[in-house]
Amino acid sequence: MPDIGCVPKAFIVPGLPHLAFETPGNTPWRALQQALQQAGEEARAAQPDVLVIYSAQWISVLGHSFQFAANPQGLHVDENWYDLGDFPFSFKIDRELTAQAEKLAQAAGLATRLVDYEGFPIDTGTLLTLRAFNPDNSIPVMIVSSNIYAGQEDSMKLGEAAGEAIRQSGKRAVVINCSSLSHRFRTEEIHPAEDRLSSPNDDTWNQRILALLKAGKNREALELGPEFAQQAGAEMGFKGFYWMMGLLGVPAVPAEVLAYGPVWGTGAAVVSYHLN
Repeated sequence: MPDIGCVPKAFIVPGLPHLAFETPGNTPWRALQQALQQAGEEARAAQPDVLVIYSAQWISVLGHSFQFAANPQGLHVDENWYDLGDFPFSFKIDRELTAQAEKLAQAAGLATRLVDYEGFPIDTGTLLTLRAFNPDNSIPVMIVSSNIYAGQEDSMKLGEAAGEAIRQSGKRAVVINCSSLSHRFRTEEIHPAEDRLSSPNDDTWNQRILALLKAGKNREALELGPEFAQQAGAEMGFKGFYWMMGLLGVPAVPAEVLAYGPVWGTGAAVVSYHLN
C-alpha cells in the first residue's frame, strides 16, 4: 500500500466519447460532463507529479501492458462513435514510474510487457480521461491495460505493484480508474435526452455499489464485485475497481459520487476519493 500522502486523490470515471463533446439540450450526459470537469479540477488542485490511469478500454490479451513510449501522439477516432468528433493527442509518459511498476508486477508473478512503438493505438477512455484531467498535457502519466483474462486476485496484484512503485518513487500520484459500472448498451438509435439505463436491474446494482462506496464500505464492494459483474455486466468484470483497491489498500474511506447516470444505456459514474 502506498503512503497515503503519495496518493491524495483517486477517481472512478466513465470512458465513452459522448462525454467529450457538446450535446444538444439538457441531456443526462450534461451532469456527467460537469462532474468530469470538477474531478479534473480537484485532481490538478492536488498538484500531482503523475496521473496513474487504468483504462478498461485498453484491452490486452497477452498479460498486462504498460504504455512506455515517451511521448505518444496522434489522432484517434472512436471505433464505434466515429461521428462524434476526433481526439488529437500528445502526452508524456512517466517512464521511470512505469518501468518500476511493471518490474514489481512481474516480480509478483504477473505476465507484463512495456509497449513502446510509434503508432500504438490509444483508447478512447484514456483520451477522455486525459482531456478532463490533463488538458494541457503538463502532467506525466502512467497507463496500464485491462487484461481480459485477469481475475480479482491478479487485478489487485497489479494495483499493489503500482502502489508500491508510487511509494518508492515518493511522487504524488492521482489515481484514476476509467471504467463504467454496468456496461450494457442501448441497441437502438436514441436521442441523448431519451437515454436510460439498459435495465432496471442494472440501475439497482449500480446504486447498490455506489451506496457502499459512499459509506466507505469499499471492502464490501470488493467482496460483492463478482456478483455485481455478473448481474450488471460491469465493464471488464469490474477489474478496474479491483486494481484501484489493490493500489489503495482497500481504504475505509467514503467516496463522493459527483454524478451518476446513463451513457447510451451503460451505467456511468464520476466518483471521487479524498485520501489526504
